[in-house]
Amino acid sequence: MTHFRGFLASIGAAAALALLAVPLQAQFSIGLAGGATTASGSINNRQDMGYNGLLAVQAGLPLIPFKIRADVQYNSFGASSVTNAFSRATAGTDARVISGTINAVIGLLPGPIKPYLIGGVGYYDTQFSGSGSTRKVGYNVGAGLKVTKLFVEARMHSVQNSAFNVANGRTTSRFIPISVGFMF
Repeated sequence: MTHFRGFLASIGAAAALALLAVPLQAQFSIGLAGGATTASGSINNRQDMGYNGLLAVQAGLPLIPFKIRADVQYNSFGASSVTNAFSRATAGTDARVISGTINAVIGLLPGPIKPYLIGGVGYYDTQFSGSGSTRKVGYNVGAGLKVTKLFVEARMHSVQNSAFNVANGRTTSRFIPISVGFMF
């Protein structure tokens, strides 16, 4: 009788591993995306709309409602032609932000069109042309839609004390990349 229970336990464990092995392979993906980026917050009045590029690696486990995604993103902004007394310290300068973030991706609905929420923390390297770069920890939150391999998302990134403002000293940089890409 003891041997029979051991045999049944072995069959059950093998079946469970076989059922989990197939979805585990399907839960890993790599993504490439690009799009437009708009400045927000304290850098909005001195930076024009720019562009972004994104490389993402995403992994998830079956039966868990969220996935983990690591992103490396490049954002570039042109200098705005509008200046005022508060933005003269960086007026006429281009800006770029390179970031590496770790995010949770939460699927909202099953089906062919899959809305999702995304958010996480990361390390941001912000530089205005003609000045040194500022490296700070920041966060991002956003939403997206995925249709088969195509995805569209918008996220607001916020980095504390990364931009200089004549009136207030160091201020928060905020920007919103809107990206379109593919997950393979």
